Amino acid sequence: MADTWEELRQLIARRAYNNDGHFRTPSGVISSYFDFFKISLKHQGIKLGGALVYEEIKDLNICALGGPGHPIASILCRAAFLKEIGVFYIRDSMRKDGTLHEPKWIESRIKAGDRVVLVGDVISTGSQLIRAIEEVIQFGAYIVKIIVIIDSLDGNGVENIRNFVELNQMDNCDVKILFDRNEILGETS
Repeated sequence: MADTWEELRQLIARRAYNNDGHFRTPSGVISSYFDFFKISLKHQGIKLGGALVYEEIKDLNICALGGPGHPIASILCRAAFLKEIGVFYIRDSMRKDGTLHEPKWIESRIKAGDRVVLVGDVISTGSQLIRAIEEVIQFGAYIVKIIVIIDSLDGNGVENIRNFVELNQMDNCDVKILFDRNEILGETS
C-alpha cells in the first residue's frame, strides 16, 4: 500500500495543487489550494484513491460509505465497489421532496442504525464534513470512522472535526488523515 500512497501523493502534487489562484473557503480567500476534481475525475485518481480508502474500511463492519458533495463520489464508489457495500452523499442543497424514510439532505439507501464511514476530500475548516456528520447523526446512522483524504492545514479542520466527534460522544470513531499539505508538497512542519 505504500506504493499506492506515494503514487497518489505525487498525482495530487502534480495535478491538484494550485498555488497561483484565489479560492474562497469558509475561513476566507486563499491563494494556494487543492482542486480534488483534478484527481477524482481521472481514472488513475479514482483507482488510487479508491484503493487507499478501501484499505481503511476493508475490515470494518459497515454497510455504506459516504461524504459531502460531488468531488468525492467517484472515490467512494470505487472503494464501496471493492468492499461490496453501498454509497451515500450529503447534498449541497435540500431536495424539494423528501420523507422521514428518504431525508432531503442525504442521497442514500442507508437507514437508521446502519454503521457507516464518512470520507472528506480536502479539509480546511472542516465545516462541510461536520455538516455531513450532523446529517448522518440526525438521520440515526452510526459513524464508525471518518477519513480525510487531504488536510490542507488551513483553518484547523481536522482539530475542529475531532472536537466535534468528542463533543458528540462518538466514542470509538477514529479520524484518519491520509495526506496533509506538507506530505504532499514534501515540506517539513
